Amino acid sequence: MKKMLLLSIGDIKNIQREPLLIFSLFGILLLTTVIRFGLPELHTIFLSYTSFPLQPHFRIIVSLALLMAPLMIGMLYGFIILDERDEGVLLFYAVTPITKTGYLFARILAPIIVTFIISFAAVLIQGLIVWDVITFLPVAILLALQSPVVTLLLASLASNKVEGLALTKVINLMLLAPLLDYVISHPIIKITAIFPIYWPVKVFSESDSGNYWWNLLTGFVITLIWLIFLERMFRKRME
Repeated sequence: MKKMLLLSIGDIKNIQREPLLIFSLFGILLLTTVIRFGLPELHTIFLSYTSFPLQPHFRIIVSLALLMAPLMIGMLYGFIILDERDEGVLLFYAVTPITKTGYLFARILAPIIVTFIISFAAVLIQGLIVWDVITFLPVAILLALQSPVVTLLLASLASNKVEGLALTKVINLMLLAPLLDYVISHPIIKITAIFPIYWPVKVFSESDSGNYWWNLLTGFVITLIWLIFLERMFRKRME
């Protein structure tokens, strides 16, 4: 545990050197604040000039905003790994008491914890959707598990930070998965459910339906399959 703490202290120093990384860490809280005060006003404006009400869609909008937490934090830790790879630090950790397994565990656990905390902070700030702790706790865990998916995607597929920046644009497109399913009712769109990032939105936006626990279980299974696959890919990359 002491070794994990030392790694985390090093991460804080890395984040402090990059203002963009700090913004990515707190951007989700800023976004949910804007949603809390801006979305009702936007709803009023829409009703004034069109017949399209935004209020029935508040839940999906808040769900997508919550999804920004694992995306941003996962990318943050992904870039930390890419930095360490460029500097040759990964090889150093492999021959220290931390070992490759300890390093990988720390890099998976840290974004999970940070995302879990920020997800709760974000859902408290948003103030538009009624929620309770018992219902949101599993959703927060599922959201938190998306962070290491994003982190391992970056670390496994990108060779350096330049490739990582290009890959983030592709990863951001995964936000379209739950949105397409919400907007389009065609059965073929259900293929987006293969992406783990689809399921936290599905569960939170339909938490009042009778499929809550089924969606939650499916989301956990798909996310764990992705994590196992990406973890093995990352280990091969480390070797």
